[in-house]
Amino acid sequence: MQALHFGAGSIGRGFIGDLLYESGYDIIFVDTNSQLNEQINRQGGYDIYAIENAYQRKFIPVKKALSPLTQRDDIIRQCVNADLITTAVWADNLCKIAPLLLAGLQARQRAGKEKINVIVCENALFNGQLLRRELLTLGEEAVDELAAFPDTAVDRMVLTAQRDGKDVIDVGVDYELVIDRKALLDPQHQPLRGAIYTDNLQKYLERKLYIINGGHAWAGFVGRVKGYDTMQQIFADTGLVAEIKESMRETARLLHIKYAFPLAELEAYIQFVINRFSTPGIVDTVQRVCRSPVRKLAAGDRLTGPCEQCEAAGLPADYLVKGIAAALHYNDPDDDQSVALQKYIAEHNVSQAITHFTGIQENTHLHDRILFHYAEMMS
Repeated sequence: MQALHFGAGSIGRGFIGDLLYESGYDIIFVDTNSQLNEQINRQGGYDIYAIENAYQRKFIPVKKALSPLTQRDDIIRQCVNADLITTAVWADNLCKIAPLLLAGLQARQRAGKEKINVIVCENALFNGQLLRRELLTLGEEAVDELAAFPDTAVDRMVLTAQRDGKDVIDVGVDYELVIDRKALLDPQHQPLRGAIYTDNLQKYLERKLYIINGGHAWAGFVGRVKGYDTMQQIFADTGLVAEIKESMRETARLLHIKYAFPLAELEAYIQFVINRFSTPGIVDTVQRVCRSPVRKLAAGDRLTGPCEQCEAAGLPADYLVKGIAAALHYNDPDDDQSVALQKYIAEHNVSQAITHFTGIQENTHLHDRILFHYAEMMS
């Protein structure tokens, strides 16, 4: 079996390439990084290192790495012969690979090949449909006759590193790739080993966004209010870690009621997240975790989404409210969204800012509680 994978970055090598190898595929990478391609071709693959296993090395063989800038025809030929296509190029770059991918899919059709699964492994909601829409914008109306584009949820800790003069990837042992089974060409066929196949992707998307991304953001915003600069400082504060867990548990109770996730399973998931954030030897900054606060405060996103839903369901949301208040305090002159947030607060007031950025209306119980916590954090 042969897999054509677009994107040899940290997720591409550290996660999807690993799964492709374990699933028995011969791997062909497509990437614009000529130095990285040269390294992969010279070695016949690349190395990943398992962080929790004392950085144990694992070699992932790669058949070849190709450049879309200079080897377009070869990539189209590989697309024709592929049994599976995957991507990990960042969601914003899907538009860049769409023309070449479309050419390859059309060449497959002309060659009389069957439709193929294109599994889009980007950290974005409804990522398969994002790529499908990019192909539609290129004028190919019969996209669904060329391929299937199942949405996925992607999660693994992957960190770029240098060892022995080579670009390598340090990876967390635990991971999760959830694939919308209904959107596959054959819902009974599982093209990747180690993935979860579900008929309800939304519940996994929300679990990741609300507990992992939400918990991380909550930790960063509240940690910054307390004066911390790194996530390692935050997760060394046992009292604060206990609060981080409580913020996640508020979300867990919501997901338990909404999707019937067992509470014990969600508690184990929370501990897995805490363990990841506390991994020894990993340095992460509050500035990186808290970047783009306007996006993270938006209605339906990682903080406001579960908070409003808990309020509507009559569930406790005290810690989630505190996280929103802390996010409103976030002030980083190097972050455009933070600058815009603080400028709006200065020109209007916090009360209006809550409504403007979260959609939570003034003169409501939830709005008043956010306002209270915001004021409390100023003392």
